[in-house]
Amino acid sequence: SVEKDRWDNMQFLAFLLALVIWFGIIFWVKATIVFHYSRREENDHLELKLSALGGFWQFKLVVPTLKLDLEQGIGLLTQQEARAPTGEKRKAIQKLKVRYLRVGFFYALFPHLPYLLKEFNKIKRQFYRGIHCTEFDWEVEYGHTNPAVTALVSGSFWAMLGYSLGRMYNQVTMDVQEPRIMVKPDFQKPGFACVHKNSFNLRLGHVMIVGLRLSLFLLKNTLRWV
Repeated sequence: SVEKDRWDNMQFLAFLLALVIWFGIIFWVKATIVFHYSRREENDHLELKLSALGGFWQFKLVVPTLKLDLEQGIGLLTQQEARAPTGEKRKAIQKLKVRYLRVGFFYALFPHLPYLLKEFNKIKRQFYRGIHCTEFDWEVEYGHTNPAVTALVSGSFWAMLGYSLGRMYNQVTMDVQEPRIMVKPDFQKPGFACVHKNSFNLRLGHVMIVGLRLSLFLLKNTLRWV
């Protein structure tokens, strides 16, 4: 009986040690996120890639269509692709729709909105500090039949891209050595094209900590009004 209890205790300690090691590995795993958006004429393409463990685990989300229907609500058609370690690909298509929200929820939430926004911004800043940007590439091409309009709009795009890059430096950790922004005015033909690509690195442990803090914040301050 004593030997059996000792053996059970050793098994429990071994399981606990393995669990701690497993969570420690997960905590320090670094994930890579690649965001890519392109628009050519009337064709839009939005792609989000996630990978971890040096590419051992990969996931890709493609959003080729965005449908807005005021009567039936906002509809989003997404295509997901996951790659297993064996190389096998799995694809799935989902339709997401926002339906109804309780009006009373907003009436109960409104008096507490300044406090909630303040606390939420603290959590957001904590999350952004753990994100490292490794690639920033944004190119816009615009043309109009009127050359003056082309020059004016192109200058506005320069201001917008510069402001966005400045916000990135204020929000996340910029590890990219040479971020690239480019605006190409086209005085020959009208049109609009945009290519935007960002790459980020962050540790899963950072996401877990911020997610836990956000969950506790929601449970404490928000769910009581649902």
